[in-house]
Amino acid sequence: MNKVIFNLLAILILVCFASCSSDDNQETDSNPLTGVWELTAWNIDGGFDINNDGTVNTNLLNEIDCARNETLFFDDNGVVSLNTTFNPDLDIILLDPLLNLYSFNVTCDTEGIISLATSYTRSSEIINIGEIEAYYDGTEISIVFEDRLEVYNADLSEIVETKDLTLVYQKNKIL
Repeated sequence: MNKVIFNLLAILILVCFASCSSDDNQETDSNPLTGVWELTAWNIDGGFDINNDGTVNTNLLNEIDCARNETLFFDDNGVVSLNTTFNPDLDIILLDPLLNLYSFNVTCDTEGIISLATSYTRSSEIINIGEIEAYYDGTEISIVFEDRLEVYNADLSEIVETKDLTLVYQKNKIL
């Protein structure tokens, strides 16, 4: 009988030790991407004054008055979801190359929310989101779209220049 009680006590102690785990490493073991990331910048080199307020901005979000609510949601299972209402149609026209004079036509997207989901992987500072390569610096996620913005000549007959567009996302601290 003592042997049975001793064995039960030994099993109970082993179960208690096996079920205990340290939560001290939980923060360092978790995925820093997990959560909601908000679009904070639509950056281009050189910038433009699209809204004619006298201030040239490299962040076109400060220049385009369209509703915007674009977020990326990263989960722990390797899936990222995109929800966006910001997808303006932007025509950039170079009127006078000597004076660096431009004209802009902005049409806001009013079709509603675009949503999609795809897989992602992360290796150090590189995040592969489907076929797109993004960069993670510990506080921001950046996605560069090369030659994304096209600048047309005055009669819109040819593209005279292209500009890279960099989307920047910051983690929503509230959620």
